[in-house]
Amino acid sequence: MNTPLTAPHFARIFSLFVLALLLGFAKPAQAGEFAERRILGFSPDGRYFAFEQFGVQDGSGFPYADIFLVDTATDEWVGGSPFRVRLRDERAQLKEARKEALNRAGDLLRKLAISEPGRLLASNPPGELSADPYRVEVNVSQIAGGAPDRRTFTLEETALANARCAAFTAMPIKGFRLTTQRQDSAPQVLHSDTSIPKSRGCPLRYAISDIIVFEAGAGRRVFAILVSVYALGFEGPDRRFMAITRALN
Repeated sequence: MNTPLTAPHFARIFSLFVLALLLGFAKPAQAGEFAERRILGFSPDGRYFAFEQFGVQDGSGFPYADIFLVDTATDEWVGGSPFRVRLRDERAQLKEARKEALNRAGDLLRKLAISEPGRLLASNPPGELSADPYRVEVNVSQIAGGAPDRRTFTLEETALANARCAAFTAMPIKGFRLTTQRQDSAPQVLHSDTSIPKSRGCPLRYAISDIIVFEAGAGRRVFAILVSVYALGFEGPDRRFMAITRALN
């Protein structure tokens, strides 16, 4: 015989249902998708810098690859850059997306003669727990046993209101300020956000990823600082990259 639900019974069942929902939503946050990067290099005069980011999108499973070419004098994208490829087929291979991106960017890469690798001074992969993602000190000197030529790069996050992102999350949206200081000289500002460009998505945090230098001749050094951008994603913060470039003595 079925027993009818009384008001207290219904209230108890409803409470258990709500508790189950809350416990379901309280599970640990899922990890986002972290892009990988490949440094393509500089032009022979250091005027241009190129790099690739690639991976497989979380949620969709679509492979993607993007190639960026940057004018180091203006710190802006060149021509039709970035060249973005997204294969909307979860059965597609990542190598196919990367090959297509390279084909699309090939003419400009050849025109700008991107061929010089530069020197990697520092790298901070996401699995490195001992490194400081906000401050990196490097030795720019190539002289073995000589006095170090110290240069420090510092990244500071800044909260910036963004109406577009506020529609998706209550978490604070961040910009950043990047400075550098050579030994005892005054700090120089390399980048300072006043707003968030749409191309960056909804960034939640940043980290210094890589520092590359190219000796352009006559004592001129061109630096490329790759910054990891952790933006709101489907299953958690997704990592993408952006480059800050500058010629420094």
